[in-house]
Amino acid sequence: MEFAIYILALVYFTIIFYFFIGILFLNSKKNKKINNISIIIAARNEEKQLPNLLNKLINQNYPQENYEIIVVNDRSEDNTFSIIEEFQKKNSNIRLVNLETESRHLLGKKGALDAGIRTSRYGILAFTDADCIPTLNWLQQINAHFTENTDIIAGYSYVQYKSKLFKLLKNLERSSIFAVIAGGFGWNWGITITAGNMAYRKGLYHKVNGFDDIGTIRSGDDVLMIQKMSKYARNMSFMFHPDSIINTGRNETAGSQVQQETRRGSKWKYYIIPVKIMTLFIFLYYLIFTGCFLSLFLNVFSLSFFLNILLIKIIPEFLLMTLFLIRIKKLKLMWVFPIAELFYIPYFIFFGIKGTWGKYKWKE
Repeated sequence: MEFAIYILALVYFTIIFYFFIGILFLNSKKNKKINNISIIIAARNEEKQLPNLLNKLINQNYPQENYEIIVVNDRSEDNTFSIIEEFQKKNSNIRLVNLETESRHLLGKKGALDAGIRTSRYGILAFTDADCIPTLNWLQQINAHFTENTDIIAGYSYVQYKSKLFKLLKNLERSSIFAVIAGGFGWNWGITITAGNMAYRKGLYHKVNGFDDIGTIRSGDDVLMIQKMSKYARNMSFMFHPDSIINTGRNETAGSQVQQETRRGSKWKYYIIPVKIMTLFIFLYYLIFTGCFLSLFLNVFSLSFFLNILLIKIIPEFLLMTLFLIRIKKLKLMWVFPIAELFYIPYFIFFGIKGTWGKYKWKE
C-alpha cells in the first residue's frame, strides 16, 4: 500500500514539476512592430464598473489609430447601454454592439463575444471583463508578445477582496492557476485561461469554428475555447510584466466567490481528454492524501511515511509558485503559502464535487 502511494506521489510531483519547467521554456522574444488590436468586452448590467474600464482603455499608451474598443451590451437592464453610448460620442474608436436577446445556440457570454468578434476589424483580439481595470500600458504588453508566430497570449489578474487575509490566500490560489497556464503555454499546451486578460488571433477563432460546438454550455467561453485552439496554435506566450496585470474593480463577496468556483468546476465534464485525465488524477490523489492524513489518527500509516509524501507534494508546489510569483513580482503572496497548504485540498475537493454535480447561479 505504501509503495503504491509513493508512486502516486511521484506522479503528482512530476505533473507539478512539468509546469515549473514549462515556465522556464517560455519564449522571451518580443515583437517590435505595432499591431492593430480589437479589444472586446461583453457587458451585462455593468453601469457601476464599466466607466472605470473604458477610461483606462481610451487612455492607453498605444496609438489610437491602431486599436478599437468593441463593447457589446448583453441584454442589460440598467444604464449600461447609455454609458457606452456616451463614451462612444466622445471617442471615435469605441464601437457599440447591442444584443437584445440570447441566442439558443450561444449561451452565457458566448453570444456577446461572438457578436463582438464578428464586428471586429483587426486580426488580434484582446479580451477583458467589464469589471476589470488594466494598466495604461496593457496594450503595449499585448502587442510586445504577439510575435509573427504567436497565436495566443495570457496575462495575470489580481482580485480585490474585503478581507486582507482572504485576499492573500485567494490570490495565491489564483496564482497557482496562472502558474499552470504559464507552464502549459511553455509546452504549447492550452490547459486553461482566464477571460479577464487574454488575447488570440481572429483567424484561429474561425479555424476552430468559434463557439459552435461549445455554444450551449453556459460557461467556458475562455477555458473550453483555449482547449479547442491549443492543438492548432503555433505558439503561446504569457505576459509577466507588471504593466500586463489586470485588477478587478469590484470587491468580491463570499457568495460571488462560491458561484465563480462552482462555475469553474462545472466545466470539467467538457474538458478535452488529456486535461480531464490529469485533473481527475489530481482530484483522486488529493482524496488519497487526505485519507493518509486521517489514517495517522488510526495508526494505519506512520508519521514518517506521511511526512515523506507531504514533502513530495510541497516541494514542487513551492518551486512552481516561487518561480511564478518572482516572474510577476508578487512574491509577498508566499507568506500565506503554509496556510494555503492546509486549506487548498479540501477547497479543491469541495468545489470539484459541487461544480460537477451541483448547480450554480449565472450572472443576473
